[in-house]
Amino acid sequence: MKLINSVRVGKKGQIVIPEYIRRSLKLEENSILSIYLDSDEDKVILIPANKLGSLTRGLIKGVWGNTRKEVDRYIKKERESWNRNY
Repeated sequence: MKLINSVRVGKKGQIVIPEYIRRSLKLEENSILSIYLDSDEDKVILIPANKLGSLTRGLIKGVWGNTRKEVDRYIKKERESWNRNY
């Protein structure tokens, strides 16, 4: 990640995103940005909400199984555990 520009935080905590960056990301008035705080590295990351899906797609693929049968088995096991606990 490289530094493109510096911005100043205003009185109300607002920042102005430079025009060339807004144009490049196709940001318009009322565009929604997701903001992430990485406290381990003292940095803030802004991601246009419309890009978030493509960045996270496949992130948890295979967590519950790789086939429909495996996923169904996982769900069945989870539901059975609910009945045992209540």
